[in-house]
Amino acid sequence: MKKAIYIIGLTIISFGCGSKEEKQASIYNNDFEVMGNWSNKDQLTTDASHSGIYSTFTDSTFVFSQTMIASCKQLKNKSPKSITATVWVMSKLQNPKGKLVLSIDKNDKSVIWQGSDIQTTVKVPNKWELVQLKVDLKEPLTDDMVIKLYGLNEGKSKVYWDDFSLTFE
Repeated sequence: MKKAIYIIGLTIISFGCGSKEEKQASIYNNDFEVMGNWSNKDQLTTDASHSGIYSTFTDSTFVFSQTMIASCKQLKNKSPKSITATVWVMSKLQNPKGKLVLSIDKNDKSVIWQGSDIQTTVKVPNKWELVQLKVDLKEPLTDDMVIKLYGLNEGKSKVYWDDFSLTFE
């Protein structure tokens, strides 16, 4: 009898676990080899890149990197619980000051602005490091919203940015 209950219990658990559908994350990648979603095409360099030939840079003159712009109208999943932004960053100096910034704008006003300090990750000169930023969303995205992802230089040293990515979960 105990054996039958045990087998029935395992069967219920296996069917219960197997029948759940897992939502896959939507991932949007953009590097500087494809220029469709970038704001300032003049701010490219071949001095350094994580992948491909091109990257963008910031320094004392160019405080903002090129901006990846994604219209929420184009998104498949309008109700993600979070957005994870990543970028590969490299500097010739140790601990450059700056941020990976994700903003969500509606009617040209920022409804969400969040930044992740790069100096906590980029500690070794001339080495590409992955910087990550996770933004939890309390409300669904609407078609009139725009997501912007960019690098912000808060120092004077040159910083290279490449392979921006957004993941909606």
